[in-house]
Amino acid sequence: MKRSKRLQVIVDIKAQQEQKALEILGQSQRQHTQMKGQVEGLTIYRKDYVDKCNAFAKDGVKVSRLIEFRSFIDKLDMAIVGQEKILKSMEQDVLLKRNMWEAMHRSTQSIQKVRETALKIEQKHEDKREQAEQDEHASRLGRKKTTNIGAV
Repeated sequence: MKRSKRLQVIVDIKAQQEQKALEILGQSQRQHTQMKGQVEGLTIYRKDYVDKCNAFAKDGVKVSRLIEFRSFIDKLDMAIVGQEKILKSMEQDVLLKRNMWEAMHRSTQSIQKVRETALKIEQKHEDKREQAEQDEHASRLGRKKTTNIGAV
């Protein structure tokens, strides 16, 4: 088997691995985007809830009701902090997966270049072989014509 054919097998395997890494990266990015949306939604909900609490407080409200509002806001704050930690972790995961895909991509490109070089070398050898065959064939024809002319 020619070197370029053996290298093509490796290129195909690397390309499949690269494609899988790209799919994993895409999935991780989608999850990150979704989590970012959830954090933003939770933050907006907290702001609206605080505005609602302030509106009730203007009209005068019982201390127990105010404590309930404050307790719920504290729970929202804890949930937001927890979600933001998860979001940061997901950002790191996306970065790691992007770096892995980029490394695989560079590796695939390198092997592809080696394969292309092998193909060029093989083509040059093939061209030289064909040229040698044509030269040999032409010299035989030339000898045959010379022999036929001398025999007449």
